[in-house]
Amino acid sequence: MEKAVPVSHAVCISYSTRSSVEGGELDEAQTYTIAGVREEYAQMSNLSLAVGEFIAESEDENKDKVCVLGGSVAEEIFGSAIDAYGSVIYIDSRSYVVNGVLSPMGTVASGISPDDSIFIPYATGVKYLVGSSVSPTITVIAEDVDNVEQVSEDVAEVLAQTYPNAEFTYEDAGSKMEAASASNEILTMLLIAMAAIVFVVGGIGIMNVLFVSVKERTNEIGILKAIGCSKKNILFEFLLEAAAISLIGGILGVAASLCAAPVVEYLGVRVELSAAAFLIALLFAVITGTIFGFYPAYKASRLVPVEALGAE
Repeated sequence: MEKAVPVSHAVCISYSTRSSVEGGELDEAQTYTIAGVREEYAQMSNLSLAVGEFIAESEDENKDKVCVLGGSVAEEIFGSAIDAYGSVIYIDSRSYVVNGVLSPMGTVASGISPDDSIFIPYATGVKYLVGSSVSPTITVIAEDVDNVEQVSEDVAEVLAQTYPNAEFTYEDAGSKMEAASASNEILTMLLIAMAAIVFVVGGIGIMNVLFVSVKERTNEIGILKAIGCSKKNILFEFLLEAAAISLIGGILGVAASLCAAPVVEYLGVRVELSAAAFLIALLFAVITGTIFGFYPAYKASRLVPVEALGAE
């Protein structure tokens, strides 16, 4: 494939299946994803090893019964990567030596999830697990992102000529990334719009509360001015009041989000809580209250003492 598609950077073939696994600290057989891969798969998928080595070309050629465990799988079966390295597990009742354990990578949106998979030599899996029913995936990386479309066409042509009676499904990762990027931009715009609405509605609410407060405390403002309080002091007093109101609202909002998070996760939506996000939310609330509270505070600071004292 690499020779037939000259603008490709790297090519690898793989497949995945599900099979029962025994060994280690497992009390009974568990089902895991078994991925048949070759040596180049690790580099193309940016896999890194916590301990040991990845599958070698000689092991694939000899159909050796060796495996590499994902980080989560190693912890589930053996408790740690160190305990897993060099041990034996049984896949479909056949023993496999653990040659290495991958470093944790986190979940992936599509394809084989490294953390939750067990990797074995491609030819070994064909011989002992999947046989002639194997449905492989061929991954091709273009040298230049501008050549992706050309590489896709070349790959389709080569496969059609080599396997004229076979059917293939083609996926372009670049198109998926563009679609995901477009969706992310739309989501960002929606969030900005929501933030703007919250900013205006919340700010108007705080402004109305302060106007009412100034109206009810007109006599108090007159007394403060009569005993020597400056316009600046009165301005700061009402600004602090506005900031306090908005801060309390922000705290209640953060508390509500903490209570809602378990419910949202229960509905199947992934939620990641962040202390930085909470701090930003509180800061945003205080800034909103300060901005919209400035005008009522300014009006209060400009009241004439005599008129304020005589107000009903």
